[in-house]
Amino acid sequence: MIVTNTQTVRNAEDLIRRHIQERPEKPRSVQEISARYQQAIRQYQTLMKAQNDNREQRVMLYAEIKTLGWCIGRDEQKVVKEINTPMR
Repeated sequence: MIVTNTQTVRNAEDLIRRHIQERPEKPRSVQEISARYQQAIRQYQTLMKAQNDNREQRVMLYAEIKTLGWCIGRDEQKVVKEINTPMR
């Protein structure tokens, strides 16, 4: 089980806030983030089924999924559960 401490979460949230403030373009909507979140989970599950070694890709997607989950207000345990639950 992966546990994230409070300071790490605060740092990630601060990083996201600074990024949003420094972006001249419009921030992504909740719908866009949610769609990317679902897409990334599908990609991750496909990589998990693949025969070749794709550890780097899986780690990057896992991190992206967790970050997107935080952005849309999902609890970390729920994100991990959704990552490991096969999608239809």
